Amino acid sequence: MQIDFNQSSPLVKYKILSNSITPRPIAWTVTTSKNGVVNLAPFSFFAPISSDPIVFSLCLTPKSDGRPKDTLKNITDTEKAMICMCEEKNLKFMNQSATELEYDTSEATKFQIELEIINSNYPPIIKGTNIAFMCKLYDLPSIGKNSQTIFLEASNCFIDDKIYRQDLNFTLQNIGRVGKYYQLSSNLIDPKSLL
Repeated sequence: MQIDFNQSSPLVKYKILSNSITPRPIAWTVTTSKNGVVNLAPFSFFAPISSDPIVFSLCLTPKSDGRPKDTLKNITDTEKAMICMCEEKNLKFMNQSATELEYDTSEATKFQIELEIINSNYPPIIKGTNIAFMCKLYDLPSIGKNSQTIFLEASNCFIDDKIYRQDLNFTLQNIGRVGKYYQLSSNLIDPKSLL
């Protein structure tokens, strides 16, 4: 079976990508509106695309009614975002924060998700986050008409003291996305054991 993407709907393309590019890390993205309302949203169409400078890509599809996601509006307005990596302990909250709410309604307030300010120049982190990246808008490339890609440059990184190591060889138990399911990194395999 060959599928011609030029003849495929946006939904077909999305389903093929989401079920074949796996596992995908999840960027639990925190933004604030101009009015200071905190928005939380997980994105699995997320990847680092450069290490110097550190630049991430986020791909945002519109809300189910066709309106832009709050994350896009907030980043366009404030040019800042916090990317938190999500671990198993926060899976329930992360999943709840994927719920579509009206603009300027905070997932943190609705689902009682605790936040913590670690840098007053950026949105807060989700309390208990072990690693987060403070990001500025780098670019909004015009790639397609059914989704919006955002490039974010990380200017700072937060690593919780309980996992920080001077050699930076720390281990996280991050959640990944495999199709419509989540994957937990509790069964880690050391590449050296495969030699």
